[in-house]
Order: sequence, then structure tokens, then C-alpha cells
Amino acid sequence: MPEFVDLLLPLGYRKAPQDFFSNCFYQQTRLSNNSHGLHVPERAWSGQDFQICYSLKSVERAEVQFEWPWSIDHYATQHVFDVRNVRSTWVVVKGSRILENRITSATSGHAPTEFSSYETVGKALSAALSTHLIMIDWSAENWRWYINFLEDRFQEISEGALSTDSDIPMSAKEIEDLFALRPRTNTQNTTPTRRPRVSSLRSAVQKANTMPSIAELAPPQQFQITKSGKKQPLPPGISIATPEVPESPGVRYDIYGQPTFRFRNLQDIQEFEESANDARLVLKLNMSICKQIADFYRSLFDNEELPRTVVDECQESMQRFERRVKGVMSHMESQILRVEGLLRLIADRKTLLYGLLEFQNTRSNKLLASESHKSTRRMEMVTHEMSLIARETKTETVSMKIITLVTLFFLPGTFVATLMSTDIIRWDSGTKDYQPGALHVYLLICLPFMAATFIFWGAYQWLERRKERHQQEKAEAEANST
Repeated sequence: MPEFVDLLLPLGYRKAPQDFFSNCFYQQTRLSNNSHGLHVPERAWSGQDFQICYSLKSVERAEVQFEWPWSIDHYATQHVFDVRNVRSTWVVVKGSRILENRITSATSGHAPTEFSSYETVGKALSAALSTHLIMIDWSAENWRWYINFLEDRFQEISEGALSTDSDIPMSAKEIEDLFALRPRTNTQNTTPTRRPRVSSLRSAVQKANTMPSIAELAPPQQFQITKSGKKQPLPPGISIATPEVPESPGVRYDIYGQPTFRFRNLQDIQEFEESANDARLVLKLNMSICKQIADFYRSLFDNEELPRTVVDECQESMQRFERRVKGVMSHMESQILRVEGLLRLIADRKTLLYGLLEFQNTRSNKLLASESHKSTRRMEMVTHEMSLIARETKTETVSMKIITLVTLFFLPGTFVATLMSTDIIRWDSGTKDYQPGALHVYLLICLPFMAATFIFWGAYQWLERRKERHQQEKAEAEANST
């Protein structure tokens, strides 16, 4: 049949599957003398035959794939049955030898079996029906275990979504508002506080009664109580400390011992949803092909051109074939119901994960806002301190200006008085005595010290400017590199 080539096109290795869901069924019946096919006596072709070709899929173990040890495999088959010459021709194309081994095992042996009896047309037709059942049974195998694998992996990834407690306090203030501080002994001599009016307190206490005992948990965390300024533990029977729990794949825990989720979890669940959709579609296509095969053979048996002796001879085989096909279809339908239930669960869990991610985002934003508020308060305190420093600096600057003005006012008189107090000019009994040698010694000592002072100041300024220039060049280089 030319249509058989269409069934072979999806087979083979490709980077991405093409026509993967193209399960088809084709048939051609030529039993009358007016519509017979090619007659080739040398090849034992009488021309009175019927032909069918179809493709089915199933799921098989893929041991080389460690993370995903399952793969959906398919095959294509063509069957030509010559009614006059009692000749049955099979062409089965598949990537593994599993069907070949099963058919060979069923037809091998010295004694004729239902798969290898071709003495009459009826027995040959019964053998063809039994061979079809081998391939139909293969298409219904392993779906139960594959769906179990999907359910187990899905629960491992999303099981924390149901156990996450959204009432975990995020700050000491929320702890103080959520739980009533009960009187206890040796708690740093704190007095019992008033029970707050919180509607969720009763539910929180009821939930705490179902938690493990405190002896089984880690020591409770201490929280800062804002009103008293002291550290206060949680009430007895209520603790957010979590014992060491083995983490499931894809599940992380925060400081409160609650599972945290990332966008990657949604991607994994989306991958599971696509795999479940593929499984449902393949099962429905397989059911459709199985139904078409059974309907074809039923219409063939009802065909008046098929001899009644052949129909009567293999009537029992036909009934057994129909019962087996209905059983396989019933099994596939039950697996489809399981997949649809899993898909509904995945959709609900995705909605829950969206809410949890939004909740985590809100909680993170709240914590960031709290930290920003604290940072703003600290900046206000620093700004207030800087304002005080600026005021003090302004006051000191005014004082320094006054001191400078006073110094400049007395500086000329101080210089003249200092010069006249030396032995360079002496006033004795109304006579002036000028000593040029003393002036020479004074200048000889003073001028070098002045020059050394200016040189030291210039060198210090040059080193500081050079250091500042190097730091600026380094900063520019780092900025350019980033």
C-alpha cells in the first residue's frame, strides 16, 4: 500500500519529533473478481486479498536516560492477506527487536500453534488475528508504570506546596501580635502581657497541637519583643524550629523550615503536564486505531464476498479477538482517566504554586521594605548627627575667624616688637646703636628655615596630589573594565 510510506516518515532519528502523533489506519479490500488486484502466479499473488497498515505507540523503559527513564516508542506495520492462495505477508518497522522477538517466540516450535497454522483460510486468518493481538497488547503495556512514575515525580517536586504554612511569623512584632504570651517561670522576670485579639489564634493553637512535641524538635528560636526590649521564646507547644528533614528533589527550605519554590519548579511541573498530555493523546490515538482494526475485521466477516466456510471456521477466533481488543481499550481508557486526573491535579497545583510564589514575593518585598525602613531610620540618625556636627563646625569656624582677625591685628606690632627686642637695633641713653652683624646672623638662620618649610610643604602637596591622581586613574580603569 502506498499509504504505508506515510507511516514510515515519522520514524528515524531527528533532533525534534515530526508527525509524532500521526497514528493512522489504512485498509483496502479486493475480494471480488471485478475488483481484484495484481495477479502474479510466480509470486503466489492471486489478486484477491485485503491489506491493512497502521501505526501504534507505547511507552518503554530507557535505561540510558537516568533523569527520565521512559520514552514513547512507535512502530508501523503492513499486513497483506491473500485469500485464494492462503498467504499472509507482514512488514513491521520498529526501532527495537521486541516485537520481532515476541512474534518469533509465538510462531517457533515444531507443533503448529494458533500463530502458525495455515492449513486453511480460516486458520490462517485466525493466526493473523493472533499476530495483531501481539502488537495491540504491546501498545497497552507499561502505561500504568509510566503514569506511576509521573505521579511520583510530580509529588516529589510539588509536595511542599500543601505543607507550606503561610502563618509563619516574619518578625518579632508579628509573633507578639499572633501568639499570646503566657506566664512562665524563669523567663527573665518578665510579667505576663495581655492576650491580643487575633482571630487566627485558635486555629494556630489547634495546628500547633498536631505538630511534633518540642522534645522532638530543635531548640526554639528566640525573638526580640519590641515592647519589653527582651528576648522572648514562643509559647509552649508552638515552635517554628524544624527538625532535619531529607530534602526532596527540587525542594528547598527557608530559615523557618518551610519549603521555598522557584520559577524552575513551575517549569518542571509544566514539563510534567506536557508529558501527561502526550500520554493522554497517544492513548486516545491507540484506542482509535484498535477500534478501527476491530471494526475492519468485523466488516470483513460481514462481507458477503468472504466465503461463509471461512467465517464459520474462525468465528470463535474473531470473538476472542474482539474481546481482547475491548479489554485493551478498557485498560487504555482507565489509564486515560488516570492521566486526566493527574492533569487536573497538576493544574490545581500550578495555581497553588503561583499563589505561593506571589506570597513569597510579597513576603520578600515586606522584608525588603522593613529593611529599607530601618536603613532610612539609620540614615535619619546619621543625618541628624551630621547636622549637629555641621552646627558645631560652624560655631568653631566663627571662633577661628575671630582668632585669625585678632592675630592679624596684632601681627605687625608683634613683628616690630620682636625685631626691636634683639641686639640688631639698640636704644641706650637716647642714642641708636645699629648692629649689622647681628642682622646678618638673623637672616642667615631665618631664611634657610623659611625655605625648608616651603619646600616641605610643596613636597607634601605634590605627594598628596599624586596619590589622589593614582586613585582616580584606578577607579576609572575599574569602571571601564566593568
